[in-house]
Amino acid sequence: MDIQEKHEKLLYPAVRVRTGTAGGSGTVIYSELTPGEEQEHETYVLTNHHVVGSNIKVETKYNAMLGRDVKKDIRTPVNVEFFEWEYESWTGGTRGVTADIVAYSEELDLALLKLNTMKKAEFVAAMFPRGEEKKRLRFFTPVCAVGCGMGHPPVATYGNLNGFDDIIENQPYFCSSAPTIYGNSGGSLYLADTGELIGVPARITVAGSMFGAGSPITHLSYAIPITSVYKFIEDEIFSFIYDSETDSKECAKKRKEKRDRDEKLAESDAKK
Repeated sequence: MDIQEKHEKLLYPAVRVRTGTAGGSGTVIYSELTPGEEQEHETYVLTNHHVVGSNIKVETKYNAMLGRDVKKDIRTPVNVEFFEWEYESWTGGTRGVTADIVAYSEELDLALLKLNTMKKAEFVAAMFPRGEEKKRLRFFTPVCAVGCGMGHPPVATYGNLNGFDDIIENQPYFCSSAPTIYGNSGGSLYLADTGELIGVPARITVAGSMFGAGSPITHLSYAIPITSVYKFIEDEIFSFIYDSETDSKECAKKRKEKRDRDEKLAESDAKK
């Protein structure tokens, strides 16, 4: 890729995500016309659950109709900041858009945000093809991490893939030497040569007391692999993001049907 391609594929899809108490990074992974509409677009941003987790509250309330306590999650909108770029690389400010948390998985540490705007996002990350991981990804493969480290406008760092088998809290992670730091969470890990999204930076190594307690080792960073991203999107029934054979309205209908089934099952269990 030349410099212009790197801007368009790696830098411009990056956004900053802010909540009332925390913040991190995000990546635009979809922005297309709503089916049946001529001007209304739907735009989705991928980030970490722990970036937006403070805006998700699970409350238990008594439902008189069902005669039992019912758990319900309350999701407060977050703010997504797009960067206004001048002369390709110079930041000229930010544009804030509120976004709803439409899906999340604490287990996978992923969340999907839908922007509250009809405008199309001009730059969208290209997701690595599903099922190609073991065929194409290798040790020493050059990668680029992009995110808003320490709340800074997007920073790009380079390194190599260094492992695919790390398990943290029962979940797989890719290891790379592309330095990341606090605030990079929710951003992107790309193949440096093609600009394909292969993971979501989520953790860094913190040294133990032998090396100085709490010292971050930024060049040993861990990203949620693209395999987990696909699983998350599929499980939450947002497959239109990567599958052109379906669309957002069809997926919305399937999500409603699933919610209705789950509610009936919960109601049936409560009566037993």
